[in-house]
Amino acid sequence: MRQLTKRLAAWWEDLGRVRWHIPLGRGWQASGSFDNCASRTCLVRRVRLILKAPREPPRRVYRLADVALDHLVGMVSDAELDSYEVRLGVNIGAADAYDGALADAVLAKLAPGHRARGGGSRFPELFLSVSLTYDVYDCPNSGELCEGWWLGVSAVYSLPGESCAVEWSRYVGADVHAVVRDVALQDAILRVAYKALRHAYNTPTVALA
Repeated sequence: MRQLTKRLAAWWEDLGRVRWHIPLGRGWQASGSFDNCASRTCLVRRVRLILKAPREPPRRVYRLADVALDHLVGMVSDAELDSYEVRLGVNIGAADAYDGALADAVLAKLAPGHRARGGGSRFPELFLSVSLTYDVYDCPNSGELCEGWWLGVSAVYSLPGESCAVEWSRYVGADVHAVVRDVALQDAILRVAYKALRHAYNTPTVALA
C-alpha cells in the first residue's frame, strides 16, 4: 500500500474529480479519472482494486485480444505501412447481464422457484487497442539515430465520470514481419492483452450484472 501511494500521481480538478497516473514498470502504466473521489484514501483504494483485478472478465471480453491480434497480423502481411492499429470494443455491462441471465435460466431449471436477479441499466464500454508503430528517435547516450517498431497494447474502460487505461509498450526491432513469424511473441502479446483487459474490467466499484 505504501509503495502504491508513493508512485501514484494525482491531480484534483474539482471537488471529487481527480485524474491519476501510476507507472508499473516493465513497460506497464495505468491512468484514469474519477468524478466521485474526494480524498486520496478513496483514490488509493480504487486504484489498488484495479491493480489487484479480483473480478474475472467473461470469455467474450478476452475474445477482443484474439480478434485484434489476428487482424494486426493480417494487416502486416497484407500492406507495407508505417503504423498498424486495431481497436475493438465491447459493451461489458451487457456482457455481464447476459451471463447473469444465462445463469438464472440454468438455475431456474435446476431449482424451481429460483428468482432471477434484476439487471442494471449502466452499460460501460471496454476497448482494446493493439498497435505497431515505426519510429525514428535519438538513441540514448550516443547522439545517433535509432529506428524500429514499437508494439503497444491498451485496454480502456470508459464511462462518463469514470475511466481507466492500462497500457503496455515494447520495442520489437527493425523488422515488423518478425511479429508475423514469431509465434512466441504473438503468445506474449495475447497474455499482455488479457492482463490489460482484466485490470481495466475491474475499474467499476459496483458489480454490473
